[in-house]
Amino acid sequence: MNRIENASDSCRTIASGVPVENLRRVWRAGDGSSICMRSIEPSDLELERHFVERLSGESRYMRLMSGRMPSEAEMIRWTRIDRRREGALVVTIAAGARERLIGVARYAMIEGTSDMGECAIVIDDAWHRHGLGRRLLASLIELATRSGVKRLLGTTLSENIAMLGLARKLGFAVSRAPEMASIMNLSLDLTGQCLVRGELDRA
Repeated sequence: MNRIENASDSCRTIASGVPVENLRRVWRAGDGSSICMRSIEPSDLELERHFVERLSGESRYMRLMSGRMPSEAEMIRWTRIDRRREGALVVTIAAGARERLIGVARYAMIEGTSDMGECAIVIDDAWHRHGLGRRLLASLIELATRSGVKRLLGTTLSENIAMLGLARKLGFAVSRAPEMASIMNLSLDLTGQCLVRGELDRA
């Protein structure tokens, strides 16, 4: 697990030689806690594991559409992304000299396409209603736009009112999935999308 470091927006190159936008940002929560948003790394597996274990059954249900615990293989896959076709951001807080993961947002290119991505977000239960989801999803949209994604798609349960509200605030079109009353489809056109920093600051 890594120490939190303050760093400005930049572009870096990972070991594979694939350039990736680094949206690392640090700010203070209302209680003074240091919060860091950054790109996910393979070394975040333990953070991811502890994060998933802390999620309530309801949060896992809303994210995975089932109450099951993700497998170890799934969590390894989530932290070892292919940056040519995927992007993932994590939000952490300082826990002593280390980090605690409190939010994850990610997108992955849909198979057979070169400019359409499927996105998802999950926030630690203790950090609901703190504006974290909006800031994180807005940053994921920015990352996807910079990476050439033209449209972001997602699905959520019709009972996930918080997610539906967040999606609408950030410009997603929301529609009910055909013949699936419990599923809502989300779609955001990123053509010409330009999120200004003020939008992130208001989140």
